[in-house]
Amino acid sequence: MVALALSLGAGCATSRWADEPGKAVPVSFAANEEAGDQFLSALTSAREANGLPAPVVTPSYQSEIRNFAEDLQAGKTSVPGAERAITTWGRTRFQTKVVAWALDCGGPTPEVPEPLVKTPSAVVSFAAAHFRPQSAGTEQCAILVVSVQPH
Repeated sequence: MVALALSLGAGCATSRWADEPGKAVPVSFAANEEAGDQFLSALTSAREANGLPAPVVTPSYQSEIRNFAEDLQAGKTSVPGAERAITTWGRTRFQTKVVAWALDCGGPTPEVPEPLVKTPSAVVSFAAAHFRPQSAGTEQCAILVVSVQPH
């Protein structure tokens, strides 16, 4: 999982999900909130295990990034499309370089990118979406994350 997270953070990796809009999945705010809370808890715990402070979550941007997650859940975009969109959005909103990830939250524990665990300070915006790619037989879960890139 760490190798996959590192490859995602490299910026040249391809998504594990096809670049195809999906089928709409009924919105479950509770399920999305739970997945987001699990991601934040896992990230915070991993950072604490490395002697680093909890990540800084940008409350004012949470509702904005949630719009991209809602588009993914509604089948209006693909995971790679959402990653491209949040990268552009993040650069504009944070006015600096950012790193964006679409992380799998469908397993027992959500993915946590190594760069977010190891950087001295982590400033993030994130939102979860449950979605179903056209080529997949089941619903899946992704956390869309934008982080300010450390200098």
